[in-house]
This record gives sequence, structure tokens and C-alpha cells, in this order.
Amino acid sequence: MDRIRGKTSNRLLAALLLTLLVFAAVACQPVLKYQGKSAIPEEDMQYLLGMYDHEQMMSWIKDLTSETYQGREAGTEHEDLVGDYIIELLQSFGLEPWDDMGFDEYRQAFALPQTQETAENIIAVLPGKSSEYYLLIGAHYDHLGVRDGVFYPGADDNAVGTAAVLELARIFSQSELTADYSIVFVLFGAEERGLFGSAELAQRLDGRKMGRKIVLLNLDVIAGTMGDTLVVYDSGFKGNKTWAEKAKAEAEASGVKSRIDNRLAGGVDSMKFTARSMPAITLVWGDLQAEHPHLHQPTDTFENLNPEIVDAATKAAIRIAWAFANK
Repeated sequence: MDRIRGKTSNRLLAALLLTLLVFAAVACQPVLKYQGKSAIPEEDMQYLLGMYDHEQMMSWIKDLTSETYQGREAGTEHEDLVGDYIIELLQSFGLEPWDDMGFDEYRQAFALPQTQETAENIIAVLPGKSSEYYLLIGAHYDHLGVRDGVFYPGADDNAVGTAAVLELARIFSQSELTADYSIVFVLFGAEERGLFGSAELAQRLDGRKMGRKIVLLNLDVIAGTMGDTLVVYDSGFKGNKTWAEKAKAEAEASGVKSRIDNRLAGGVDSMKFTARSMPAITLVWGDLQAEHPHLHQPTDTFENLNPEIVDAATKAAIRIAWAFANK
């Protein structure tokens, strides 16, 4: 009996030691999380905001909503054309494909379910002081295209978000500052078809065990026609809370009202990341119904944008993105 008790005690001790070792190994894995109040000097923020070129960004929105690209529907030749346009700009900023993720070109192609069509995410990286962690700044660049002969320009949804990502890419790549984390600029394809582009990238990140090393800042419908509040959408993933709070604080520091919501009508690309336990938030302007009357309508045109809201939302995004990209 004593011998049996001794063997049992040894087994229990061995099991306990193994459990402690596993726990320690997991605890020591790097996790990207916001550590509290940022020590970023305000002069750095003002320097970056001073680089913001509103007229340049508005010109990109006008191009993206032109009939040349026929509403940017995923899986069409017009998606390919607008992809060429975006890639040319990213290249002009000196950005490269995301080699660490195995991308040797800017496009990440994927099949659209139940069709013979393919769509693409467009991805480029700006190296930071460290490549251990990554901030992803994203927006979907597709829209509804032409339906029953009617052209849907998709200005608010989501040419503004696309142009804002491009403007952040231009500012951060041309500034004299270097972020602590590497920054990846992602233009998602096929959002309107069912969040397929974001699902494809999130799956790839998860498969490469990168989920603990990234955070996504997504921009979608950030213009609107009225209102004064930038909404930080938090889908409820526990890793989002401090990021959402920081986004709200930086938005308010930029001079706009802000609130955190965990309910949103419709789907956004950040959901595909939080579904895989990756921190991700989406910035949206105000109430989707009350303040976006042209959403998914042919009247969502460049002319119906409110330039002052575009300006305010983009400046807030600059502050939020830079705060996210630094320890």
C-alpha cells in the first residue's frame, strides 16, 4: 500500500510539474496588447498631422468613384483595374509586399465561394523598429459595381476608407519617424460579397500562428453626411477593450466626439479577426442609418460626401494608428 501511495504521489507530482511547464510556456509567448497610456510626444503627432494632405486624399476618392472603375465589384476586371491603381500608389510610397507572411507580390488572390471568380486583397508593409509585432491598417476597396444598368460609386462605402489607408501609408512612409511595430496596409477584397477577403487573410494569419502578434485597425464608412461622433466598434472580443479605449481617447484628442459600441448593423472586416481571437476594431462614423442616407445607393457619390467629416475622421485615424503602432 505504501509503495502504491508513493507511486501515486510521484505521478501527481510529475503531472503538476508538467502543467506548470505548459502554463509557463504559454505565458511567455509574446502577445500584442496595448500597455497603457502612450508616451508618444505630442509634437510627433502634430508633425504627422501636418503631413496630412486633404486635397490629395479627396482626389484619390474622386478617382476611386469614377466610372473608370465601375463601382469596384469584386471578381471583375474593374477590381483588377482599381487594384493596379492602388498598387501603383503603394509602390510610389516605397512600400513592399509582406515577405514575412510569404507574399512575394502585393495581391493575395482567393476564390469566391460558389463561383468561378477570384478576388484579391492588396497588402504592403512598412518595416518598423521591430518585426515582432504588426499593426494592420485596413479598409475594403470593393463595392457593388453596376446592377441592372445602375452605377453604384461607393464613395462613403468605402472609397473614403480606402483613400484614408493610402494617405496613412503615404504619411507614415514619408515621415522622419519610425514606428515601434511594423505597419501593414491592407485593402480587403470582396467585403460586400460576404467579408471573404478579411476571412482569407485572418485564416492565413491564424495558420501561421500570427494571431498573437497583430492588431487590426479597420476603416469602414467613416464619412457620412452629418453628425459629430466617431464610433469605435468593438465586437466583444476580450482582447479589444484596451485598444478600443485607446482609439476613443485618441479620437477625442483629435477634436471629435467618440464612443465605443459593441453592436453594429451589418458586417465589417474586423469581425473575421475577432472570430479567431485576434484584436481588431473598426472605425465608423456615427449612426449607419441616420447619418449615412446614401449607403448602398447609387447616390453614394463623391459629390454627396461631407469633406469636413472626411477631414475629421482621417485626422482621428492618423492619431489612432500612430498610437497603436508604438509601445
